[in-house]
Amino acid sequence: MKELRPTLWRTCRIIANETRLQLLWHLFTDGELCVTQLSRKVNVGQPTASNQLRALSARGLITPRREKKNVIYRAEANNGVDFAPDLLEALRQCHERSMPFKTVIRQATAFTHERRIEIVQALNGKKLSFGGLRDTTGMSPAALSRHLEKLETRGFIKKTDGLYRIVCPGNPLGRTLIEIARY
Repeated sequence: MKELRPTLWRTCRIIANETRLQLLWHLFTDGELCVTQLSRKVNVGQPTASNQLRALSARGLITPRREKKNVIYRAEANNGVDFAPDLLEALRQCHERSMPFKTVIRQATAFTHERRIEIVQALNGKKLSFGGLRDTTGMSPAALSRHLEKLETRGFIKKTDGLYRIVCPGNPLGRTLIEIARY
């Protein structure tokens, strides 16, 4: 398989899209499908489906193969992407548990900015005050506040007695995302 080096925050931007999630869910359910079949299932044009599938493939979450004039996709992780197998398995569990797309998107959007991942890495195994986080990350107070709020509202960090710490969400995608973001 082709080796890819996508970042977690860019991958989360790809995941945080209902059309792409619908495509992936159909691949989980049906195994292998061509672009035409997938475009019909999610009610989008073939060019749109093709573009969305390429985005998922570029993040190592699905694998294409050519069969004559058709490109066939399946939900299979590209092992060249360090976190793709774990992330794909977490997404598969979300599918199996019928987790609403809105919930999946909400979890993914916690990590759609590299600075939020930086905050999680700063808190890995530690409790830090706002000032400690500001000093560690070098973020402006306004930026740090925005990113902390996003992580807090999505259940990935918690503030207790003036100190921020990582918390582990109770769903497979949240647990996987926080583990990937830590390192």
